[in-house]
Amino acid sequence: MANQLLFGNVFALRKQRVYRDRIELATLSDRQIRSRFRFKRESIQFISDLLRNDLSHTTRRSQPISVEMQVMLALRFYASGSFLEVIGDTMGVDKATACRAVNDVTNALLSKKDQFIKWPARQEERDRNKQGFFRGGLFPGVIGCIDGTHVKIQAPSEDEPAYVNRKGWHSINVQGVCDHEGKFINVDAQWPGSTHDSHMFRASDVSTYLQTRHRSIDDGFLLGDSGYPCSKFLLTPYLHLHGGSEGFMCYMEKFA
Repeated sequence: MANQLLFGNVFALRKQRVYRDRIELATLSDRQIRSRFRFKRESIQFISDLLRNDLSHTTRRSQPISVEMQVMLALRFYASGSFLEVIGDTMGVDKATACRAVNDVTNALLSKKDQFIKWPARQEERDRNKQGFFRGGLFPGVIGCIDGTHVKIQAPSEDEPAYVNRKGWHSINVQGVCDHEGKFINVDAQWPGSTHDSHMFRASDVSTYLQTRHRSIDDGFLLGDSGYPCSKFLLTPYLHLHGGSEGFMCYMEKFA
C-alpha cells in the first residue's frame, strides 16, 4: 500500500498521444496552394525533389514528417512571417517540428544557392542577357537590373534603431540583381533597413567586381533607379528630359 502511494504515479500508464490532422499537398487546390505558400504545386514539388537527400532522415516515429511537409512548413513561414506555433497549428504539427523544418529547409536551400544564383562571368552569358533585355525593352548592353527591397522582421534586441527603415518599420534591406528572365544573378541580404541602396551597392561584391573588371561598353552594364550613383557600369534615369534626342545624348554622355 505504501509503495503504491509513493510510486503509483511513476508506474501510471502514459497518456496516449493524439495526432493532429496534417495538411497534405495533394489535398489542396491550386488556388489554396498559391494563397498559402506563394508557390505553384509544381514549384513545391521541384523544391522537395531538390532537397530530398538533405531532408530525408531515418526516424522511429510512427508518423514521420515528409519532405513535402517540411518544405510547405518553411514556405508557409516565409510567406506569412507568422509565429512558429501558429504555423504548426495551421499545418497540423507542433511548434518544435515546425521550427526544425524551417531551419532544415533554410540550410538546405542555402547549400544549393550557387546552383541557381550565378553572375554572368563569361562573355556568352553576358551576351545572352544583353539580347534578352534588348528583345524585351529595346535597350542595348544591359546584363542586369538592380534594386533593393525591404523584408519585414521583428524588432531585434541589439542595434534596434538601425533596422527601422524610412517607412517606419523594421526590416532587412536586400539588394538583388536580376537578368532578363527575372532570375537572381546576385543577392546581398546583410544590411539593416536604415541602410541606403547606394551605400549597399558601393560596399557590395558586385560593385567591387565591376570596378575591377569593367573595361568598356562591351562588358555590359546594370540598370538602376535614381537611388543609385550613375557610373560607366550602372546607368540611372535622367529625371528631366525634354526630347528623344536629348535622351540619346544623355545615354552617350555616360560613356564619355
